[in-house]
Amino acid sequence: MKPFTGVTLCVALAVLLLGLAAAPTSLGPSGAAARSCYSFWAEADKMGSHYRHIVYVENDCDYWLQCSVWTDVDPQPPKMLTVGPGMTEHGETNGSSQYDDPRAFGACHRK
Repeated sequence: MKPFTGVTLCVALAVLLLGLAAAPTSLGPSGAAARSCYSFWAEADKMGSHYRHIVYVENDCDYWLQCSVWTDVDPQPPKMLTVGPGMTEHGETNGSSQYDDPRAFGACHRK
């Protein structure tokens, strides 16, 4: 048997990594359902020479959600929001920022 060459080893590793990246992930029934029925986004409202960051949560679930939201600019402290079924709520995470394109993050659980 021939020993592996560097090129063969690199190709094998690349195939393995591509296979892992393409494999479906399983969150289980409750995790998949919970993550698919709400969404987050952030906006930056121009306020003079600065921006006000607002994070929105849209709840398409059939139940109330308790959510903790933040942006990449303002990770702490998170803003707490309670969002009813079929509703959208928002909260300000920064009232005076120089950044005009925040990204929203969050975590919600059934209330």
